[in-house]
Amino acid sequence: MSAFSTHLLALAPVSAALLVAGRRWIGAGLAAALTVAAVAAVAPTYAGDPVEAPGGQPLTLLTANVRLGEADAEGLVALVERSGADVVSLQELTPSLRRQLEAAGLDELLPHSVVLAAPGADGIGLWSRSPLTDETRHDELTFPAVSARVGLADGQPGPTVLGVHAAGPWPQAADDWVRDLAKLPALLQRLGQEADEHDSAVLVGGDFNATWGNAQFRGLLQDGYRDAAEQLGARWTATFPAGAAIPPVIGIDHVLVRGAGARDLRTVTVPGSDHRGVLTTVTLPAG
Repeated sequence: MSAFSTHLLALAPVSAALLVAGRRWIGAGLAAALTVAAVAAVAPTYAGDPVEAPGGQPLTLLTANVRLGEADAEGLVALVERSGADVVSLQELTPSLRRQLEAAGLDELLPHSVVLAAPGADGIGLWSRSPLTDETRHDELTFPAVSARVGLADGQPGPTVLGVHAAGPWPQAADDWVRDLAKLPALLQRLGQEADEHDSAVLVGGDFNATWGNAQFRGLLQDGYRDAAEQLGARWTATFPAGAAIPPVIGIDHVLVRGAGARDLRTVTVPGSDHRGVLTTVTLPAG
């Protein structure tokens, strides 16, 4: 239910007003206090607080959950080409979809990759326009995560990009989700420390199965990590569920940024998926 808290906030003033009208003073006071606390927690996503990175070069990252490999490969490759994405992070990547993406030309657009295709929700992959180094598989979470350092043409220190997929809290028991969100900070901190050795940035793209309404997600935003949507004050980054009669209502897919400035973010249709993708352009720091 906390995932929907940003929507439920709209009802809080109504509840407080009704309690006042009914002379339920204690309830009205509690409703007002809870409203203030909730607004304080989610307000950064609306206010915006951009990070300046003067003189740096731009990089565009697309992250998308491909729905157990059911996304349309040709449509996805067309999206990558149309968007000009430099790096792509795909979650729930199956061996079948991986082959379809290769046949559709993804490896020609983005020739460098680190891919762990697997059945079900276990697969993940990163593709890049530029060469990748330090490719690493991370097994701390329920699903594998992958990271790599992106090389830059001008020889400047390239960012480390992490593709991640946290377990969902529903319909299965939430134990794995709680465990994943508790372990993620240590993984992010380790990547941040390694990036500091190269004076470079960290970009994290994935399906966190969590919104700003979840304290566990907000707890990831430490050690210099920022949500790109929060930097830009993006008011509507809902990504799930997609492809249905109703529009997406919650934002569980995110791009986190450390040491770089987000300058543009939008959600995009991923043909055949029940998630919208998140397309983010960041400005990398000049070396």
